[in-house]
Amino acid sequence: MNNLKMVLKNISKRKGIYFLIMIQVMVSVWLLLTRIDAIEKINKIEKNVESAISKDSSRILHLTIIEEGTKPKDFLKFREEVLDKELLEYIAFNMYGSISIDEFCNNSKYKDMKNEFKEEIPMDDGNINTLGIENGIENLIKLNIVKGRNLNDEDFKWYEKGNTVPALGGYGLYRYGLIDIGDKLKDKYENIEYEIVGIIDEDDKWFFDNDMSNSEMRHLKDTLIFPINSKESYGTVYVPTMHYFGAISGNKSSEEAIAELEKISKKHNVQIGFETLKRSIERGKEVVENEFKYYLIFSILFLIGTTFGITVMIVLLLNSRKHDIGVRIAVGASFKDIKRMISGEILFVNILSTLIVSTIYFIQEKILFVMDNEVVNMMDINLLTFISVIVGVAFMCILPIYIVTKRLSKFNPSELVGGRE
Repeated sequence: MNNLKMVLKNISKRKGIYFLIMIQVMVSVWLLLTRIDAIEKINKIEKNVESAISKDSSRILHLTIIEEGTKPKDFLKFREEVLDKELLEYIAFNMYGSISIDEFCNNSKYKDMKNEFKEEIPMDDGNINTLGIENGIENLIKLNIVKGRNLNDEDFKWYEKGNTVPALGGYGLYRYGLIDIGDKLKDKYENIEYEIVGIIDEDDKWFFDNDMSNSEMRHLKDTLIFPINSKESYGTVYVPTMHYFGAISGNKSSEEAIAELEKISKKHNVQIGFETLKRSIERGKEVVENEFKYYLIFSILFLIGTTFGITVMIVLLLNSRKHDIGVRIAVGASFKDIKRMISGEILFVNILSTLIVSTIYFIQEKILFVMDNEVVNMMDINLLTFISVIVGVAFMCILPIYIVTKRLSKFNPSELVGGRE
């Protein structure tokens, strides 16, 4: 405790230079932390995808509409032939949106739920998140039904029969008593009625922007999931430029399936890109990793430069403290005590700076990823990130301490007696 008090007292006497050192250390640690943590998140993308889908990503095809002017009739003929030949089990997309539910307007439970999930209550009271899915996606999403049932093929024919729209409800809606199995909810602006047929688990989540090749996901606990009316989806002039997905049927390899799909797409004059979801993820990782590789190199070079800068500042500070060191030796302190004192100052400043910047980074991550109900890998202090930061901080401590030790060993009594603080 006495040593800590002495270190703090010495730092307070020279707070200007130590403040500059702290700033340098914090910037270096921040750069290193963000780069390493980002690379670790990228490496977890495939794991996240596999945990959220019900099939192997190498058996899921990612289809992208290349030509924005693709006509719906051409695309639908293409899809019909693909399904008839059983090349894919389905070709479908999903999309996020929102609706306003009459029953939720001016409902205190609805407002309590929105507050818990850290979302701003929309200007339109009763607004709720929705996930519309085409037939097939319900078999791809790994949903855990805690009450009721999942959507089935018949549910996607609701618009043909003029029935209410069957829907799955997020567990948060159920927990707050806003929905239950069999409840019917009326859209405030559209003449559409939704019937709750199932409740999904609170931890269920899905990809944020209809693109499974990135890691951005969101919880579905405050979301209604319902089948999309395909007739309306393709009733426009052009095909919706979405990310489409399909599961490969039978025992065909992905290469065989893609080759046949390309032939059918040319036949129907639609330009579509095909690749497995696994390859799509790998390609996305490669692009981001290449970009972050240069950022990481810059961060390491900055850390090395900072270390030498800190070392120079500590040596200059040491030269200005000769008188103070001489007085301490005169009253009984050894060179070992002096080395321990200055090393303690360097360690304290570096560790404190690291703790401050790590805390700020963690809080920032938590705030950013709670917004919009997104579920992105937060800073979970994975092994590589932890080791990298420790090694970086150790490097910034060891070199200055080593140089100080060498410099102190060259001091002689006459220097210390004649030195001025």
